[in-house]
Amino acid sequence: MISEKGQHPSPGESMPEDLELAAKVHYGFLPEDYEDNRLNIAVNLHPLYAIGGDYCSILPLGKNRLLACICDAVGHGVSAALFAARINTYVLTHAKSDLDLCKLVSGLNAYLCKRLSGTGIYATFYALLLDFEAGTMALSGAAHPPVLQLEKGQDRCKEWPSITTFIGMDDPLPLPCGSKQLRLNAGDRFLLYSDGLIEVEDAHAQAFGTKRLSSTLIANRNLTGQALNTAILMQAEAHAADGFKDDVLLMSITLK
Repeated sequence: MISEKGQHPSPGESMPEDLELAAKVHYGFLPEDYEDNRLNIAVNLHPLYAIGGDYCSILPLGKNRLLACICDAVGHGVSAALFAARINTYVLTHAKSDLDLCKLVSGLNAYLCKRLSGTGIYATFYALLLDFEAGTMALSGAAHPPVLQLEKGQDRCKEWPSITTFIGMDDPLPLPCGSKQLRLNAGDRFLLYSDGLIEVEDAHAQAFGTKRLSSTLIANRNLTGQALNTAILMQAEAHAADGFKDDVLLMSITLK
């Protein structure tokens, strides 16, 4: 879901027709919420301007595997959006049923460095690969904020930080890609998000941060889908002294 906020360059200022069309095309490929008998995934996007570099993908890989990934290209506007679109295209064309996450991350980095090294743009990236037949989830991140996990019946979130560095800067990656593997358990919740959510500040320059985000997830653990995302975004906005200052993308995953 794309918020109405951020659809115009600034209050009272009309959006150029070509920029409006570009935004419609770009966000027309953003995934809709996904649900089956095993999980629910809800997506919310608040672009700071008409178009930006936050993006995500939800890709079923056959009957028993699913890839969910998120990226945040540095900067704002059309250039960041185009960079994010290339990331999304690479993921779409390389997400196969036998996907290996580190090969995806390393290959994506090599592709960006080869094709777009002169742009000065780079990105963060995080991918989750759910395997329902094996009952496992693999996680691999590149400089992206940590994925939060709230296990059923627990009162504290686990944080799963990125292992390697930004993609699109150096090939090979300065830090080798690595992945974690977790068990899939019904009732567990996961949050993927861009840094615009946790970096929003109050009147005392205190960031919302992962600690408050974790507390908000715990306090709203009875909610799923868009209701959960809305509660989180409302809490972050309530914390903000002057609204979001960056693109904000939030993806919540609830296992059934």
